[in-house]
Amino acid sequence: MLFRSMRSLPSALVLVLVFLGFFGWQLSQGHSHEPLPPPPAQDESPPPEAQKKPLRVALMTFVTEQRSYLHVSLKNKDHYARRHGHDLIVDYEAHSDRGVMWWKYTMAERAVKSGKYDWIWWLDFDTLITNTATKITDIIEEELNNATNLDAIDFLLTKDCNGLNAGSFLLRGHERSIKFFDDARTMFDKAKKEETNMSEQDCMSKLLKEDQATSDMAHFVPQWKLNAFPEEIACYDESKKGWEQGTFVLHFAGAWAHVKGDDPTGQLMKKYEHDIIWGDAKEFY
Repeated sequence: MLFRSMRSLPSALVLVLVFLGFFGWQLSQGHSHEPLPPPPAQDESPPPEAQKKPLRVALMTFVTEQRSYLHVSLKNKDHYARRHGHDLIVDYEAHSDRGVMWWKYTMAERAVKSGKYDWIWWLDFDTLITNTATKITDIIEEELNNATNLDAIDFLLTKDCNGLNAGSFLLRGHERSIKFFDDARTMFDKAKKEETNMSEQDCMSKLLKEDQATSDMAHFVPQWKLNAFPEEIACYDESKKGWEQGTFVLHFAGAWAHVKGDDPTGQLMKKYEHDIIWGDAKEFY
């Protein structure tokens, strides 16, 4: 009966009735409860600009004459630089009218102007890195975190019993450091005119004491941490702590005044060479 009734209706009306019936059936089924697909996984690593870049460091020294400990000192510093991926800069000539030791400032200024380094580590040649596992970058970061204004610090220095000792120090690869070199040279030239003898270390020390801007640029590190002296040269800073096995750096400063013999520094180098913690050279050679 229903079929006959629908046959009597217009075809357009029949299509409308069929659509409404299908739509009503869909509504009666309720909402689908199938789980939605999980959102695509997102990379949680920080963007490249937010990732911490390793500090670019140059280890720098010079030697201008034959020494009995030439090989061990060079090998030691080269070994350390290779192990930690730093550059090693060594000069074998010094061309300074102010004296040989002033050449360290010329070398440092050259390294700063290259723009290649965040920090430059000066080491006198009469030094040994006795624990090559220690990272100089860790010391830089630790000490800057101890400073009041870490971005304003351009020099990490140490003292001994006599005051400043510049045998092992760090300077930031920033143009502010160049101004310090210029100020030190000016001070030396003025002292020379007044017939006063001053070393590059004397000038640095005097600037730190008398010039507030220079003083604000400097942070002093415990001597044992960056510039330790052996028991034979017991000239320690206020910590009264000397070198011991596992210490980072050993400096034979002024060995001639403390050790008897024809070659005081060479004798100490030979003694303490056996205490160096080298690490496995196969990993980085």
